[in-house]
Amino acid sequence: MLKLFVPILALFFIGNILGQRNVAGTRPDPEGIPTKVHIGLYIIDIESIDNIRQNFTADFVMVMKWVDPRISAPVGTRLKLKEVWNPDVILYNLREADMKMEEVVTVFPGDTIDYIQRYNGTFSTFLDFREFPFDKQILPITVVSFTYSPEDLVFAANRIGIEDRLSISGWDIKPIGEEIGTFDPQFVQGGGIKLSFPRFDYIFEASRHLNYYWWKVVAPLALIVFLSWAVFYIDPSQVGPQIGVSATSILTLIAFLLRLESILPPVSYLTQMDYFIYSALVLVFLAYVEALVSTTNALRGKKEFAKKIDLISRFVYPVLFLIIMLYFWIL
Repeated sequence: MLKLFVPILALFFIGNILGQRNVAGTRPDPEGIPTKVHIGLYIIDIESIDNIRQNFTADFVMVMKWVDPRISAPVGTRLKLKEVWNPDVILYNLREADMKMEEVVTVFPGDTIDYIQRYNGTFSTFLDFREFPFDKQILPITVVSFTYSPEDLVFAANRIGIEDRLSISGWDIKPIGEEIGTFDPQFVQGGGIKLSFPRFDYIFEASRHLNYYWWKVVAPLALIVFLSWAVFYIDPSQVGPQIGVSATSILTLIAFLLRLESILPPVSYLTQMDYFIYSALVLVFLAYVEALVSTTNALRGKKEFAKKIDLISRFVYPVLFLIIMLYFWIL
């Protein structure tokens, strides 16, 4: 009797192993019916946004749920992820990350399989700085499954959210929502065949705090522009003070621009901040030109005409600077 029981027991375990491999390798739904995977994302923290590397660092929890009636395990059973079927997803725009939890799933009532993982990583994104510092950047976390087609697998949103208070400084972060669609990569297209893969995006928006740029850029730049106007109040016959003040204003502005390299994004195109800075630079340069014209006329005996130029400049330049301020920062 014992000799008969041992082979039966061995066959039972072998069948169990083969059955488990079959479960892990095939979808729980038949052909023609896509398997629905519910994805939940909760942002714990956004730590930083890197203007140079064009990425952001996020700490978040991702939860995936799907139904697999083939898993005949008691509720609460924990199994290794590779032992059961799973959607085999990747975080597409991930550069590097640490996973904080084990790669396991939990069996819940209704044959529901629950997988939860916490990530802390860096994600790439395209940052458009044309409106800097008024720019609003889109930060996505993209989930893609390259193993299955949209006919075999579909994503659905479940419990999407973000913490009210984040540690990032200089930005306001707010969630936009999720987008569910397909990913059609060009690098796998060929021979007239177009491939699509199921895709899930959780998107949030980042907008800058303007107070930082008011105090670090606008206020010092305005003082330099005001300094250049001092030539309008100096006697035009005083060539030394006139040229000295103008040259000092230009040199001060150049030194200030060099300091701004750590603040301005390093891009090949001009941002709104760049246009504002160059407009101020032109005003300072024109004040220098005005000083040359004024002193030249004074030395040629046209002192009254030179004084008239200075008097007109006292009103024209502040109006021009006010228009620049309104155009770039108010309107």
